[in-house]
Amino acid sequence: MGGEIDLRSAFGFLQRQVRLIIIVFLATLLVAGSVILTMTPIYTATALVMVDPADKNLLDPQAQVGASNAVDARIEGEVLLAKSDNVLLTVIEEHDLVNNPEFRAGSGTLSQLLGFLRLLEPANNTPEGAQQEALAKLSRMVSVERNRGTFLLSISVASENADQASLLANAVAAAYIETQLSAKVQSTIDARDLVLHQLGAARQAVIASDGSFDRYVGDNLATIIEQTGNPELSSIRSEVDRLGALRMAAAAEQATLQTALASGDYARIANTLADPTLTDLELQARASTLIEDKRAALQQIQADEAAQLQALQRAILASDLSSNTLAEIYDLQQQAELARQQYDQLQARSQQLQAEATMQLADSRVVSPALRPAHASFPNTGLSLILVALSGLALGIGVAFIYEHFIGGITTDEQLAALAKTNMALTIPRAKTPSSHNSVSDLVLEAPLSAFSESIRRIRTNIDHQLAKKNINGQDRAPVVVVTSTVPGEGKTSAALALAQSYALSGRNTLLVDCDLRRPGLHEHLGLAPSRGLIDALAAQDPGTALKSAMVRTRTPSCWHSSAPTVQPVQPISLSPAAISTNSSPAPRKPSTSSYSIRRPWARSSTASTSPARRTPLSCLSNGRPPASRTFASRCWRSTVPSTSAMC
Repeated sequence: MGGEIDLRSAFGFLQRQVRLIIIVFLATLLVAGSVILTMTPIYTATALVMVDPADKNLLDPQAQVGASNAVDARIEGEVLLAKSDNVLLTVIEEHDLVNNPEFRAGSGTLSQLLGFLRLLEPANNTPEGAQQEALAKLSRMVSVERNRGTFLLSISVASENADQASLLANAVAAAYIETQLSAKVQSTIDARDLVLHQLGAARQAVIASDGSFDRYVGDNLATIIEQTGNPELSSIRSEVDRLGALRMAAAAEQATLQTALASGDYARIANTLADPTLTDLELQARASTLIEDKRAALQQIQADEAAQLQALQRAILASDLSSNTLAEIYDLQQQAELARQQYDQLQARSQQLQAEATMQLADSRVVSPALRPAHASFPNTGLSLILVALSGLALGIGVAFIYEHFIGGITTDEQLAALAKTNMALTIPRAKTPSSHNSVSDLVLEAPLSAFSESIRRIRTNIDHQLAKKNINGQDRAPVVVVTSTVPGEGKTSAALALAQSYALSGRNTLLVDCDLRRPGLHEHLGLAPSRGLIDALAAQDPGTALKSAMVRTRTPSCWHSSAPTVQPVQPISLSPAAISTNSSPAPRKPSTSSYSIRRPWARSSTASTSPARRTPLSCLSNGRPPASRTFASRCWRSTVPSTSAMC
C-alpha cells in the first residue's frame, strides 16, 4: 500500500510540475545543443603497433628467449616509452610543430578569452618556451593504450585537421620505434666499451701471471735442484736465459730497422747492413727484407724459448718436489690459466658485442599505420544530444522538486497539516465541471464514485467525527459549518455546495446559506436567479418569516439554499452560531447541518467549520497555494481545538 501511495504521489508531482520540467528541459537542450553544434570538430587517427617481448639475436637465432613472467610489466613500460617526452620532442623537431598554428601558445578561443581576462599567464615567446608549449599540446593530443590481453599498442593523435592527425600518429609510432632501436644499440655499445675496458686489465693479468712462474723458477731454481737432485734443470734454465737474450737482441734490431725505415734514415740502415754503396731504394728494399727476416727469427726464438720453458716446467713438475713447492707452483699455474680464460672470454664477447651493435632490430613494429579519419571523433553529436536530453530531464525534475518543496505551494496532506498545525488534513482533487452543469459540485450527484465525491465524503466524515467527539450532535441545536478561504476564487462556493449536497444525500436536512456579501455566486452554481437574500431576511420586521421565504429547495433532497442579498450592505456582518440557529428555525425540518459561505472584513476569504459550541476550521487552499494571510490563518487555527484542513 505504501508503495502504491508513493507512486501515486510521484505521478502527481510530475503532473503538477510538468510545465516547469518542460521549460528547464528545453532550455538545457537549447543551450547545450547550441554549444555542441558550434564546437570545433576533433579528428582522431590511430596507428597499431605490435611489441615483441622476445629477445632477438641475429648472430644466434636459436638463443632467442621467449616471453617471461615480466612481459606485462614490459608492455606497460613500452606504453610509457611511446608517450615519453623524448619521443614527442623528436616528432616536434622532425615536423617543425613549433611553427604549426595548432601548437602555438594561445591559439585557441578559450586560451584567448582566459588571456584577455588575465586568468592565464602570457605565453613565453622564447624558443624554449615555444618548444615547451608545443610539447605540452602534443602530449595532450597523443594517447597510448594497450589492447587488453595482447601485445598491441594503439597510438592515437587527436587534431583539428584530419590529415595532420594521421601524419602525427604515424610520426609518433616511427619515433617510438626509432627511440627503442637507438636505446638497444646504445646499450650494446655501452656493454662493449665496458668489456674493452676490462679486456685491458685482463691482458695485464695474463702477462703478470705468465711471468710469475718464470720469476718463481728463477728465484727458487737452486732450492728446486737441491730438493730434486736433477742437474738437467740447470742446463734447461741456462738455455732459456740464452734464448731470452737472443729474443731481446733480435727485437731491438727489428725495432731499430723499423724506426730508421719509417724516418728515412738510410745512412743508419747502410751502417746496419755494413754496405755503404747501396742506393736508397736498394737500402729500403734490403731493410724491408731484413725486417721480415728478423721478425721470422724473432718468432722462432720465441717458439724455442716457449718450448724450453715448457720443458723446464715439465721437468720441474716431474721431479720429486716438496708439498709446499708443488702447491705454490700449482697456484701459479691456475692463476695463469684463469687469467688466460678470462682474457679469451672478454676478447670473444667484445667482438660479439661489436657485431651486435651493428645488427640490432627493434622490438616493435607498425602492423597498421594510421589512416585519415573520415569522421570527427568529437563531438559525437547524436550521443551528446541524448546525454544532454537526459541531463536536461534530470535537471528539470530536480528544479521542479526544489520548487515544489521549498518555493511552491502546499501539495500534500502532511504539508497542509504542518502549516495549519492540525491533526487532520484532507485534499479535494482538481475536477472539471461537467459540460451539462454549472458547478463541479454536481459530481457528487452525477459521479458519486469519482475521486472528487470521495474526497467530499471524507471531509464530511471527518467533520462528523470531530462533532461526535465534542458531543455536538447530541445537542438540540443544528451544527453549523462555515466554508471560507483567504483569497477569492479558491473554490469555497463549490466546496460548500458539494459538502451540503453530500450531507443531504446522507439523509440529513441541510441549509446552504450564501454569506458572501460582496460577490455572491452560489446562485450561479445552482442555475438560479438571485432574489431575496440573507441581508433582506435579517433586515425584515419578521426575520423568521423572511428567512423562510428566502430559502429555495434544490433538486437534491433535504437541501435548501438561501442567496446573498441583491443590495450590498455598507458593512459586512459575520454570523454567530446563535443567530444562525435562531434564523434557521422556519425551515420545514430543523436542518441537521447549515453551511455558509462568508467573507470577513479582516480576511478576504478562508474556510472553517463551526458548531454551536466550538468552531472546527476547514482550510481550503486552491491549487496548493498557501493562504494569502498566514497571520489570520494561524490566529484562526490557534483559536480552535479540534480542526480539519482540506486542500482544493
